[in-house]
Amino acid sequence: MPIYDYQCQKCQETFDTLVRGSDTPHCPKCGSIELEKLLSIPAPPVMNASSEPSCPPGGCGGCRFN
Repeated sequence: MPIYDYQCQKCQETFDTLVRGSDTPHCPKCGSIELEKLLSIPAPPVMNASSEPSCPPGGCGGCRFN
C-alpha cells in the first residue's frame, strides 16, 4: 500500500495519502477527486545517536559502514 503525494486541482491543497487497492483518493480539504499525482522523492533514512545505518549483505558500494 504505497503513499502518494497529490495536489488538488480545485483548491490547490498538496497532501500525501495511503492508497489501498482500488480506492480513489480525495482531497482532505475540499473532498474533490480531481487530483494530480506528484513526483515524490523518498526520504533518507532517519538516524539517531543510538542507531547506525546498515548496509545490505555484501555491502553497498563504498560507504564507511561496509
